[in-house]
Amino acid sequence: MDVVKQVADQSSFQGTHIILTSKEIGTTEICRQQHKTPFHKQNTLKEHFLLFAVEGINELHIGNHFFRLEKGEMLLIKKATYVEIVKAGNALDNYMYESVSFSLKKDIIIDFIKLIEMDDYPKETVLDDEMIIHPYGGRLQSFLTSMKPYFDDNQNVKTGLFKLKILELLYSLSQENPKFLQQLINLNRYETKDLLKTIEAHYLQPYTLQQLAHISGRSLSTFRREFESLFQITPAKWIQEKRLEKARSLFFSTQLTIANVCYEVGYENVSHFSRLYKSHFGYSPSETKKHRAS
Repeated sequence: MDVVKQVADQSSFQGTHIILTSKEIGTTEICRQQHKTPFHKQNTLKEHFLLFAVEGINELHIGNHFFRLEKGEMLLIKKATYVEIVKAGNALDNYMYESVSFSLKKDIIIDFIKLIEMDDYPKETVLDDEMIIHPYGGRLQSFLTSMKPYFDDNQNVKTGLFKLKILELLYSLSQENPKFLQQLINLNRYETKDLLKTIEAHYLQPYTLQQLAHISGRSLSTFRREFESLFQITPAKWIQEKRLEKARSLFFSTQLTIANVCYEVGYENVSHFSRLYKSHFGYSPSETKKHRAS
């Protein structure tokens, strides 16, 4: 499937604002507009976000932090972050403003981390939630220039080529600044924690895997693939085992009936629950309760 190109609303400011979107990879935007008056925008990021300042100023309020991003600087922000941004043009260049931004899906970051040879990069320490303004040099400037034909030409952009360009970007950023690489690794850890946090918070509720995937912000196929990759067990099997262990604990620590325990651990059919329980432990719920009573 080709990358989708669209022109954003340009009625407020003279210039161009073009967006390239791939469902598998993310979104890339180039904004080249005349901002004689500052432009205010608020947004909660749906994906991890890279912002490159090419011309003009970006003032960002993120929680209690304030960042001023100027020409030749970039910033990486993790998803689910609420950002307030003010864009202002360069008064010395007819108030021109230009930025290039990348909204990156977690899969492209995971693919990149799997590809790189970690021993080739210096080890850097970066706090999990630390945001750093990075200057970028000639290599990244050339990369951003190389992206312009993708926005300006009428030719279709293939998803495979678009993915290669994003991987090139991440390689260049990591080589130019090892701290950026550590930030990417931290984002991947954040995704792992987020996945486990979601399933641990909801495994006792009668949710389907589709619903759990939605809660975690993933498609069902991505949810299954990431879970199995991280924990070497299917999410359905993990949930079943955790529920049955919880049920056994409730039988020994409470006076709840078999039906009540069944509902408490997320099952809606007592017979089905009892069969699973006996298959897992080798004895039935009623035998567990008898053993406890004795």
